[in-house]
Amino acid sequence: MTQSLLPERRKRAGRMSLTPLIDCVFILLVFFMLQTNFMKPRAMEFSQATGSSKIESESSMIVVEIHENGAIWLNSKESTLEQLADYAGELEAPRQTRVMLAVDEEVELQQAVDVMDLFNQYEVRDISLSATRRFTQ
Repeated sequence: MTQSLLPERRKRAGRMSLTPLIDCVFILLVFFMLQTNFMKPRAMEFSQATGSSKIESESSMIVVEIHENGAIWLNSKESTLEQLADYAGELEAPRQTRVMLAVDEEVELQQAVDVMDLFNQYEVRDISLSATRRFTQ
């Protein structure tokens, strides 16, 4: 048998360093840790209205209805979001005021959140949410 005329090459086992891989993983870990610390969840607390709850004081209870057509009613009077903001700004004791928010099931969620956020801005914290099928005018 003939031998090759080329000199025999020695095969070197390639050795890969894990240091760059560990560096990349560490940088990603630090990035995600910092990212989660800067994200603050924005949540509003509210209680769901039940049929058995008793109203202690009518004067501290505000009833806000949002009808299917988007109309806002404040204490049985048609109102706008701006009028609702004026009313909330004039409350004497906002932290002791209860808001009953009755929303028709066909209303967009954003409109209900806007009303809840409005009261939250004026430090009204006791908001009950009720979903209804239809309002009678």
